[in-house]
Amino acid sequence: MDARPAPPMSTRHPHARSAIISDPTPPHSRRAARQAKQASSADGTPTEAFDDLLALQTEESVPRKKKKRRRRVWPWIVFPLLVILVILGGAAVVGYIFYGEATQVRDDLTAAKKELSSVTADITAGDTAAVEKTAAEVTKHVNSANARVSTPLWDIMSKIPVVGENVEAVQETTKATHILVRDAMPLAFQLLQKLNVDNLKLEGGGFNLQPFRDAQTELPALTAAFADAKTHVDKIDRSAILPFVDDSIGQLVDIVDQATPSIALAQKYLPTLLTVLGGDGPRDYAILFQNNAEIRATGGNPGTAAILHVDNGKIEMREDWEVMQYAWLGYNNTGMPPIEPSEKAQLFESDTWKYVQNFTRYPDFRDTGAQISTLWNKATGTNLAGVISIDPVFLSYMLKVTGPVTVPGEDEKITADNAVKLLLSDTYERFGSDGLAADEYFAKASSAIFAKVSAGGWDPIKMFEQFQRGVAEQRFYMWFPDEATQAMAVEFGVDGGITSDNKTKTQTGIYLNDVSVSKLDYWLSTKMDVQCNADARTVTTSVTMTNSLPDDIYSTYTLGHRNSGWGFPKTTALMDVISMALPGGELVGSDPAAGDVGGWDRSGVYNGRQTKSMVIGVPKGESRTVSFTSTVAEGDNAPLSVRFSPTTSETPVTVGAGCATLFPGTQTTAK
Repeated sequence: MDARPAPPMSTRHPHARSAIISDPTPPHSRRAARQAKQASSADGTPTEAFDDLLALQTEESVPRKKKKRRRRVWPWIVFPLLVILVILGGAAVVGYIFYGEATQVRDDLTAAKKELSSVTADITAGDTAAVEKTAAEVTKHVNSANARVSTPLWDIMSKIPVVGENVEAVQETTKATHILVRDAMPLAFQLLQKLNVDNLKLEGGGFNLQPFRDAQTELPALTAAFADAKTHVDKIDRSAILPFVDDSIGQLVDIVDQATPSIALAQKYLPTLLTVLGGDGPRDYAILFQNNAEIRATGGNPGTAAILHVDNGKIEMREDWEVMQYAWLGYNNTGMPPIEPSEKAQLFESDTWKYVQNFTRYPDFRDTGAQISTLWNKATGTNLAGVISIDPVFLSYMLKVTGPVTVPGEDEKITADNAVKLLLSDTYERFGSDGLAADEYFAKASSAIFAKVSAGGWDPIKMFEQFQRGVAEQRFYMWFPDEATQAMAVEFGVDGGITSDNKTKTQTGIYLNDVSVSKLDYWLSTKMDVQCNADARTVTTSVTMTNSLPDDIYSTYTLGHRNSGWGFPKTTALMDVISMALPGGELVGSDPAAGDVGGWDRSGVYNGRQTKSMVIGVPKGESRTVSFTSTVAEGDNAPLSVRFSPTTSETPVTVGAGCATLFPGTQTTAK
């Protein structure tokens, strides 16, 4: 035992205290080490005893040193790991539970959708018991799904980044579905039952208006239900959710987005529609069957003078002295002055306002309607309630729902498949140069088809689908002198107007008028293309016309009557091609710069828009493309709307991706 006293503090090394405190070597080992060191050799080399004690120090101190570190560090490593494991384990359990919940929601919504797929057929068949059973099953599934997504678990999961958007999308869609099933479905079932085929059909032709009158009391609640559902759908950011989630919910979201404004419009304009159908008294309408074989800006030559009489839903074609007087005046020089103003009139041939078959040369159907109305008043001294325009292609769509029709005095039935070719090509080959006979057959056939449609007895839902198709292809227009009724036509998109501003849509288009005086245009097809240059702030609108006339067409009434005088083969389709600047813009070029007939290029102003027209020949078996470039008005511009003249086939429309920059919200096609 070393009993020597410690040296005075002043003689110690400055760091001796910290060294002693921090040295983990046991005290007895340190003393032995000092003794051994003092016995070292004179040159400072440790003796053998010092080496043995150093080894002893290592053996005794190291294990204790490691053991002490474990006591200090190990708990701080273990505790966070345990917490993480608990969290992960809990998350796994919660995730497993949520997966089961989500799977059940999916199954419930899928089952509800499957049940609903049969309800329309049951309503049409009048199977009330089946409808009630379906409603009960759908309600059960949707209530189950809604109860699950309304729990705190779904609310928590909807806050998780990335995952949350998808959870919220399913959650909000389910809530919207629940509202529709709970509030809208019972009302919709009632309305569909009231508006079934048997209830709508009117003896003698026309429509029973009472179901529509009854619907007025139920539409407000239906509108409110869809508006409530839309508040949930509007919370969904479809750009942030995964594709498979969007595939699952997209259909319902689209239905709510599209149906909500449509139902609101139905509620708004149902009283007006009842008035249009003669609910407030008899009304007369001019019906234009536009013949696309001789194309015009809004369809074709309206070679048929037809007046529709409507009284409390009952529809019939008028055949009386006033109709004959109207037809005679229209076909034998109306005596009407040029359309106003003069800068509009100078865009068209001088016989445009002289003959009724040329009234549809105007790109704005409101001009056509107004001139038809003026002509009727001049012939009869009375006023029309409106003008309605359709073409044979639209009639063929209706025949898909009504079934075939037989023309009085003819053996062959007109079907959805043969109507267009029969009316617009075969007729002229059959009657040859007897144009009056061909036009008479066209008139009788068109009237027979329309009478078939007016008789009712068809599926209203299927007819509405065909109606939508015809409207989308710009084959149906309406004009009313009454401002409130005309507002309905504008909202439904069937007014055929040429806009003068860009508030609700930015309108561009190209319109065609046959100038060869022929029926060649049955064989004409077109496609539209719109490309935008955001840097130059210009829009170039193009139409490509293709003449597919076959070799076996010989009728002089079909071939170009005017062509030889201008040096063109009779098989060449001659078009007066018209386009105008965008509202607020200017026409800065066209390709070609001039037409094919010298002295026939025209320019003017149409509804405040700079306009140009030129005659272009499309040879048999060939295509021609004509383009017009307009500047874009400064400021905000509504989405693009593309107008064109409908032909006997569909007109594809391409809108370049660059247009979305100049016109936010525009639906574009990559090119």
